[in-house]
Amino acid sequence: MKNVYHIGRFQFDSYTEYKKGLEDVKKIKYISDEVDINEPGVALRLYTLIRQNEINFQSAIGEDYLLYLSDLLADDYKELSDVETPYLANLGRTRSPRKLVGILCIVAAVTCFLYFVGSEWMSYQRTRELKELQQDRDISRAAGYIAEKLKEKYREKDEEEVPQEEHASGGEAMTGEVGQVDSGNEEVPKTILPEYVDFHGQNPDMVGWITIAETNVDYPVVQSPDSNEYYLKHNFFGEEDANGCIFLDMRNHLEPGDTNLILYGHNMRSGMMFGELKKYQEEEHFKAHPQIEFHTLYEKRKYDIIAVCLAQVEYQDEERFRYYNFLNASSQQEFDVFKENVEKLNIYGDSVDMEYGDQLLTLSTCNNYIEDGRLFLVARRVE
Repeated sequence: MKNVYHIGRFQFDSYTEYKKGLEDVKKIKYISDEVDINEPGVALRLYTLIRQNEINFQSAIGEDYLLYLSDLLADDYKELSDVETPYLANLGRTRSPRKLVGILCIVAAVTCFLYFVGSEWMSYQRTRELKELQQDRDISRAAGYIAEKLKEKYREKDEEEVPQEEHASGGEAMTGEVGQVDSGNEEVPKTILPEYVDFHGQNPDMVGWITIAETNVDYPVVQSPDSNEYYLKHNFFGEEDANGCIFLDMRNHLEPGDTNLILYGHNMRSGMMFGELKKYQEEEHFKAHPQIEFHTLYEKRKYDIIAVCLAQVEYQDEERFRYYNFLNASSQQEFDVFKENVEKLNIYGDSVDMEYGDQLLTLSTCNNYIEDGRLFLVARRVE
């Protein structure tokens, strides 16, 4: 069923159009707070700025506001013709200044209320959807654990029933899995972990799950095959969503694993996605949450956080260090250059515990300490 979004009497068929409507509401509220529309010349000035796209509205709400302005101008500016603007077709109706001010105040109050309620409701909906995902993961994990234990139990029972002489016969080469023959040539296909089978069925872009204990970071991880932009504005189900998704850099390869896997997520004010990573700028939080679990579809991995860094997105023509371009180290020297730059950006000193051959994980998000600022955590895989 297609989602329909409402702001007052206005209806929007997509979340993107809905967001545009909310932006127009904010602009109209700002105008109402800053200027007195009944002052001589103010309405005409606003009308002109909007018609010249100096003030840019993006939705039917903005168009309706322009119609409202043209209504105010109807009596005093008859020279504005229908040819100049289609919004003046209904000129001639008059309203008293007091009534207009009252209507404007009511509209402003209602739109503000609707904006607040709409924002809170969308945040609640997205949080609920994520909680449901986490609960489904936990249920699947528990079911997989039980199934594996039963499998082990029956495997042990079957092995006990096999006569001892068959074990010692040396007839066929046996692998660790009962009934599997190791040909020595064919690679045994990997099996998706039980807790992620259903999720992968819902979204084939899923590549794993990231968790940082006792924080909000507990999300599926996806990877778009051809764009790092898509999951900035879409959730796990492919719906338009300002929260986006935690996603792996499209250039990364999990099999075989790259030197450095880079995960991106929005720094949301609500704390969702990577919104809590900014807490790692507090040493107490860092010490209390030093480890990341990043499970791929096929195996469970743990990483120790070894650096918390602040950086800035560099312009294309500037030859500077770009942490988000380090995916693989083809040599000791290339790895050392990355390590040296991470140590320079590390807010907790100039020493970072990593060496050539380590498997790294980088979590990247925005940070407003500077224009185009970035906060990134570097972690090293541990057994």
